[in-house]
Amino acid sequence: MKNLGMILLTLALVSFACTKTITTTEADVRSGSDTEEKQRDQLEAGDELAQNDTSEERDTMQFSDGQLEGMSKFENVPAEEERLIKDMAVLLQEKMSTDYPAGQTRRDAHPKTLACLQAEFIVDPNIPAELKKGIFAIPQAYPAWIRISSSGGKIQADKIKDLRGFAIKIMGVNGERWQTQNEEKETQDFVLISYPTMPLGTVKQFHDAVYYSIKWSPFIFLARLAVSGDFHILNELRKARQNQSSPLDIRYWSTTPYLYGTEHSVKYSLVPTSRIKSALPPILTDNYLTDNMEKHLAANEASFDFMIQVQKDPDRMPVEDAGVEWSEEESPFIKVATLRIPPQAFRTPEREELAEDLSFSPAHSLIEHRPIGGINRARVEIYRHLSEFRHKQNDKQLIEPRRK
Repeated sequence: MKNLGMILLTLALVSFACTKTITTTEADVRSGSDTEEKQRDQLEAGDELAQNDTSEERDTMQFSDGQLEGMSKFENVPAEEERLIKDMAVLLQEKMSTDYPAGQTRRDAHPKTLACLQAEFIVDPNIPAELKKGIFAIPQAYPAWIRISSSGGKIQADKIKDLRGFAIKIMGVNGERWQTQNEEKETQDFVLISYPTMPLGTVKQFHDAVYYSIKWSPFIFLARLAVSGDFHILNELRKARQNQSSPLDIRYWSTTPYLYGTEHSVKYSLVPTSRIKSALPPILTDNYLTDNMEKHLAANEASFDFMIQVQKDPDRMPVEDAGVEWSEEESPFIKVATLRIPPQAFRTPEREELAEDLSFSPAHSLIEHRPIGGINRARVEIYRHLSEFRHKQNDKQLIEPRRK
C-alpha cells in the first residue's frame, strides 16, 4: 500500500533490527514485570496526547465533499474515521517536509522506483456474464503504465528484505467516473503489493502506527502492540518482507476491497505467468531486482493473469479490515484479464522522470470499480493530499498520461 511503506519501515526497525527487544518485551508483558508498568505509563501519556492533539492544519484540511455520503451496502464507517484520516495526512506531510528538501520531495512511501514499464492490459473474452462490469464488460486491449517499487519509507538497497509494490495505470478507459478525489478522466488504476493482507488493516490501527511512530518512537508503538497482544501483526510483517528473485516473478494482491458493479465486493490479484523466471543472485546487490528485470525484458516479455476474488461471506471476508485474508478455498480467484509487458529498455532518464510524475490512487477509477472499506477511504484522501504536496514542492504539475 503506498503509504504503508513508512509504517513498514517503522516496524522493520522494531521487528528485525530489534528482535531481541521484541522477545524481551513479549516476555515482560506476559510476566507482568516492571517493564510493563513503564510501558503502560508511556502509553497512557501517549493516548492522552493523541486524543487532545489538535492541529490547525488538520482543521483547515479539506475533506472530500460528501465523502461519507453514498457509501456502498458493504461499508460501515466509524464515527472517528474522518478525524483520524486528517491526522494521518498532516503527520505524513510534516514527515515529508522533514525528510526531503523542496525540489527533491519523494513519495511518503514506496519512494524507490524499481521500474517504470509500458504494458498492455487485455480484457479476457471468456468472463462469466455476471462479471462483465466496468472495464471488464467488453474484450479489449488497453495501453498501460506500471510502476514497480519497494515499500520501505526510504530509498534503500534491494538486498534489504521488503514488500514490493505493483501499480497499474490503464489508459483510454471510458465510462462514468468515480468522483471522490479523482482528477483523472480516462484512467483505471489498480494498486497492489506482494502480500495478501495489510496487517494494519483498519484506519485506527494505521493511525496509531503513524501517530506513535512519528510523534513518539517506534518502540512506543511496539509497546502498544505488545500490551494489546497484537504480536500477530509483527509476525505478518516478518513473513511479508522477503528477498524476491524479481518483481516480474512474484504474485501481488490488492489487499483492500473494491466494488464490482453494484452487487459484488472483490479483491484483485496478479499471478505471474512468464515463460522465464529470474534466478536469485548468489550475492544480492543494491539494485539486483532492477538488474534482473532488465535482463528479463531485454529479449523476453513478461506476463501476469489479472484475477478477481468475489466476497462470499461478509463476516469471514470483511470489507472494513484489510488485515483479514479472504479464503481462496471459499472463493477462488477468477481470471478477467492478461497483463502483458513487452521487451523494452526502461532504464532511461525519461522513464525515471515519468515514474516520479505519475500519481497512482484507488480513486482513479470507473464508478463500477470504486474503492471501498476504511483503508481505501483513507488512501483516497491521503494519496491526493500528499501527491499535491509533493508535486508542489517539486514545482511539477499533476499529469494524466493519455492513450497515444
